[in-house]
Amino acid sequence: MPLSLSTLPTDIILEVVNFLDLPDPISLLSTCSYIYRLSNERSFWLSVLETTRKKSPIACPRHTDLSQYTLEALKDLAISWLKLQSNWNRPFPRLAHPVTSTALSEDVDIIFLVPGTDILLLSTAETVLCWDVKLTAPFPLPAIEIDGPVVDVSAPSEVPGSTSVAFLVRMSDIVERRHVVTIKHEAGKAISFTGIYSEFSGPSGSHFKSVFLTEEVVGTVVVVHNRQDCTVTVGALTGSADRQDSTSVLKIPHTFSYQDEMMVCFAYEGHLYQLIEDGHSVQIQHISRNSLLSGECEQAGLYSSDVLVSSPPYSSTCMIPSTPQYGVGAIFIRRTDTHLSISLVPATLTDAVDNGVSSPLTFGASCVSEIVQGKEMSMWLDHSGFNAGFVVQSATAINLLLVRYHPDTKSISQHTLEVPESIDLDDPNVVCVDDTAGAVHLIDKQGVLSTLRYV
Repeated sequence: MPLSLSTLPTDIILEVVNFLDLPDPISLLSTCSYIYRLSNERSFWLSVLETTRKKSPIACPRHTDLSQYTLEALKDLAISWLKLQSNWNRPFPRLAHPVTSTALSEDVDIIFLVPGTDILLLSTAETVLCWDVKLTAPFPLPAIEIDGPVVDVSAPSEVPGSTSVAFLVRMSDIVERRHVVTIKHEAGKAISFTGIYSEFSGPSGSHFKSVFLTEEVVGTVVVVHNRQDCTVTVGALTGSADRQDSTSVLKIPHTFSYQDEMMVCFAYEGHLYQLIEDGHSVQIQHISRNSLLSGECEQAGLYSSDVLVSSPPYSSTCMIPSTPQYGVGAIFIRRTDTHLSISLVPATLTDAVDNGVSSPLTFGASCVSEIVQGKEMSMWLDHSGFNAGFVVQSATAINLLLVRYHPDTKSISQHTLEVPESIDLDDPNVVCVDDTAGAVHLIDKQGVLSTLRYV
């Protein structure tokens, strides 16, 4: 007798579902009534969402235990993901809800959002605080004093129920503070907000500085103009006296040119990756977890990714996602008066044994590049690295542009987001894209925070 779907045991079908991520399981449900009955099985949706979030974020924190969700909550997560992808893949994504706006102070900035929660980290020249996006009010938690502008922010270190992020605060031309703040959260809300900091002196003259964070250490990488080495400083998260900051000098692939090149670093699974882009390629140095913890940083691996499309920069910048697990290591952006040249650095997870030496990431594929016409006024890279938000001024209009990376096809698309007339894009201070909630947060120069929801 020939096999058919209706004769297969449920456990066999669920095994097949384990290999499918959204939207494919929805197509499977529509094949016949026998399969459709799985839509009322928690195990079906649990399997679908666990598989999906390995490739794309869903509307909950990355380490959330989905087995604690009800059937309806799991369905809601899947439906939210499907609606968002459908909307954001349109040429002109539409707003799904009315815009909410709140007047803040003029010098406020968004420095971080906790993925899958209602938490934004806002900074002024004096403090950093946790903001509740849904209630449009600060969480009832003490703000942390910083006494200076935030100049760099790390990728986060995340464990279930807790997210930490490091940032640098400029105190003077050469003195900076390295802060680490930890937000404990429950059901999307901040329940605790604490921080530590240490001061350190940096070099004078032209240089790039980038901060990184692991579960065990925090540090900075500094590369100075016209030198062929960088300085890696590593400190303990506890701030205790038993572990002083250690400093290593690491040779880089070539002499660094501050005018022509960019540098950024990030940590993943305790390993450090430093990326230098020169307009033609991106050189990625791997410093192993064991090397980082020893305080004597040495290069464990070197990778190269070609830049296929570039431009002489009017100015340049680089951004990193919250995690490279979805396949994006960083993006580098070179600006001219008329356009942006975007180079996205692909990263691939490896099957390396977790021995503290072997890299959990590999690089080498050419950058995925895109040209965006217009003059950039503000930008943000989301949690996954798939969506970059830009406020772009062209000859005829100012638009809120969503630049999307599609890992399956290694391509980039551009989408003009719907923005109500009440939002003044002519005066943006910061734009922030939340790919888990399908939202964009905008702060204008007057300090008005507006949230635009597309799902």
